[in-house]
Amino acid sequence: MLKSLFKPLMLLLAGFAIFLIEWYTPIHSDDYRYYLLGTSLDSHYHHYMTWSGRIIADYASALILASESQTVYSLSTAFVTVAFCYFITKTPDGTLRWNKNDYVLFPLIFFTYWISNPNLGQTTFWLVGAANYLWTNLFVAAWLFFMHAIVTRDVKKISPLMVVLSFMAGCSNESVSPFVSLLSVLAICYAFWRTKTVPVNRVIYSLSAILGSCVLILSPGNFIRASGKEFWYGKPLFERIFIHLTERTHNHLALIWISYVVLFLLVMLVVFNKPLRAKITQSTWFFAAFTVLVGIGTSVIMFASPSYPDRVMNGTFMFILLAVSFIATAILKANTKAGKYGVSAIVVLCAIVFGWSYSLMYKAYKMVAVQEVVRQQVIAQEITDGKRNFTIPEYYFSKLQNSGGHFGFFHDPAVYGEYYGVDNVYRLKLDFDYSVIARGTAYPVTDTVTAWADSAGNVLLVSKAPLSAPPAMTIDGKSWTPKSLTRKSAHINDSWWYYYAVPAGKVDNITL
Repeated sequence: MLKSLFKPLMLLLAGFAIFLIEWYTPIHSDDYRYYLLGTSLDSHYHHYMTWSGRIIADYASALILASESQTVYSLSTAFVTVAFCYFITKTPDGTLRWNKNDYVLFPLIFFTYWISNPNLGQTTFWLVGAANYLWTNLFVAAWLFFMHAIVTRDVKKISPLMVVLSFMAGCSNESVSPFVSLLSVLAICYAFWRTKTVPVNRVIYSLSAILGSCVLILSPGNFIRASGKEFWYGKPLFERIFIHLTERTHNHLALIWISYVVLFLLVMLVVFNKPLRAKITQSTWFFAAFTVLVGIGTSVIMFASPSYPDRVMNGTFMFILLAVSFIATAILKANTKAGKYGVSAIVVLCAIVFGWSYSLMYKAYKMVAVQEVVRQQVIAQEITDGKRNFTIPEYYFSKLQNSGGHFGFFHDPAVYGEYYGVDNVYRLKLDFDYSVIARGTAYPVTDTVTAWADSAGNVLLVSKAPLSAPPAMTIDGKSWTPKSLTRKSAHINDSWWYYYAVPAGKVDNITL
C-alpha cells in the first residue's frame, strides 16, 4: 500500500515545491505585455506578422495570464516542470509506466533541473519565460520520448497526436527548433540505412516538424525585428560565428556546469567498476554522447541571433539532462550494488544542494511577494492622487544560489502604464528590502513621517520631505541611533524612503 502511494507522493512533492515558489511570484516583466495581448486570434496574427514567430509560446502565455488566477499560474508551472522532468526520466525506457528505478532516477533529474538550471527564475518562475523556454521544451521532450520509442522499436503506425506534437516541437524556440527538424530527417535516414525503406509515419512527422520550424523561423515579425539589428547582421557571417564561439558560447555553456558534474560522476561510476562497465551497452553511450553533441549544437547555432540571454540555454540543458538520464538508467538497470549505491549517493548530494538552494529561493520569493503588496499600495495611491506618470520600487532579492535564481527585471514603463490605466509606470532600483512596510508595525513619527519596523531588525521611514537628522529609536528598552542619515535611501514620487538595519528586537519608539 505504502509503495503504491510513494510514486504519486514523490510527483506531488516535486510539483508542490514548484507550486509554492510560483505562488509567491508576482506577474512581472513581459507578463504585462502578453496579458494585454489577450487571446484573440486577430491580435496574435498581428503579433506574428510584426514581432514573433513563437505562436505556441505566445498563445500559451496569453492563455495562462488571461485566467488572472495565481492558482492557475502556480498549477500550470508545477505541472509543466514535473511533466518535463518525467519525460526526460522515461525517454531511455520508451514507456511512461513507472518502475522501481524511477524512485531514484526521477529525483536525480528533478534535483539536477533545479540546481543546474541556467536561469531558473526566467525559465520556470516567469510565466512568459516558462511559455517560451519550458512549455516549448516540454513539447520537444515529449516528441523526443516518442521519437526515440518509434526509432528503437521500429513503429510504423501513424499517430495523429505525434503529427501535432511534431509541429509543436518544430515551432518551439529558435535554438532547439532546427535540431528537431534535423533529428526528424535523421530518423528517416536511419530507417533507410537499416531497412532500405522509408517509413511513411516518419516522413509525415518530419514534414510536420519542418513546417513548425518554418512557421517559427520565417515569421515576418522576426524579419522586422532583425531589420533593426545592423550591429549584428551588418557583420560578415564568419565574424559573427567567431564572436559567438569566442565570446558567448563558452560562458553560456558554463551556466549549467553542475549538470556536467552529475554526468561526469555517472560516467566515472561506470569507468571505475568493471562488472558495471560490462553491462552498459554501446547504444547507451551512443545516445548519451549524441544528446550532448546536439545540446552543444543548440548553443553554437545561436550565432544567428544578435542576443543570447541565459534563459535560452534551457534547450541545451534539456539535452544534457537526457544524457544524464540515459547513463543513470543504464546503471540502474545493470542491477549491481555499486551502481545502485553510486547513483543513490549522487542523488543524495544533489538533494543536499537542492535543500539549501530551495530554502534561499523560498525566503527570497516570499519576501518579494510582500514587496509586491507595497508596490500595489504605491500604485493605488498614485492613481488616487490623479498621477499619470509615477515610479514604483524595483524588486529586491536576498541571496540566492546564483544570480539566475531571480526572475528578470525588464520593465517597459508604457506597458505597465497601459496595464494600470495610466501613461507610464517607471521603476527605481533599491538596495534594501522594503517589504517591512507591508508586514511590519506602523509608527506615526510626525504628521509627515511614518515608520515601519519588525522584530528582525528592519526599520523604514517614509517622509514627505527630506530628513535633516537620523531618527532615534528604543529597541527592547535600549536607545539606538543610526550613525548615518542616508545610509540606504530612495526618493520615490513625492516621498523619501530611509531604510535602517537595526538590532533585532521589539521597537518601542521612534522619534526625530
